[in-house]
Amino acid sequence: MGDGPTARITAALGASLALASRAYLNRDQVCLITFRDREARLVVPPTASVALVRQEMQRLPVGGATPLAAGMQKAREVIRQARIKYQGVDPLMVLISDGEATVSLEPDADPIEEALTLASRMHQEKIPALVIDTLEGKKSQRLMPRLAQVLGTGCRHIHGLRSEQVLQLIEQSGPTQST
Repeated sequence: MGDGPTARITAALGASLALASRAYLNRDQVCLITFRDREARLVVPPTASVALVRQEMQRLPVGGATPLAAGMQKAREVIRQARIKYQGVDPLMVLISDGEATVSLEPDADPIEEALTLASRMHQEKIPALVIDTLEGKKSQRLMPRLAQVLGTGCRHIHGLRSEQVLQLIEQSGPTQST
């Protein structure tokens, strides 16, 4: 699975921790959603607390099936809530995945089509996104570039994903909150 789930979660967590460290100074917040097995989970709700991010990072399991649409749906919910609670805030969804969607939200649904449908809805709602593809090989079968296109953004392919790379891409995306 790309660089492997452990590498992806380590990079995402490192970036979340670094963003949380900066959040206090910038009055921003960071949020962390994981998706594995059959569900997406809001691990760290929007916060500027470095301690909370660090505490929750130590408890995260990795591996398993990939409910990509569930992760995107959870991000959409959190972003909608943040926009209501903090008017004028424009959260940024940072999606790090190999794009191997294997679990659907609805029984017998195609997990790839569900992810693409959610991407379309998020684009209609003007949710800015940063899409990072960690899949090795299989260029003709990559879902992440398709998701990025539907979301109206570019797709970054990163081999050997590191938190510094994620932070750099986020900073290049502009002054928004990170979800």
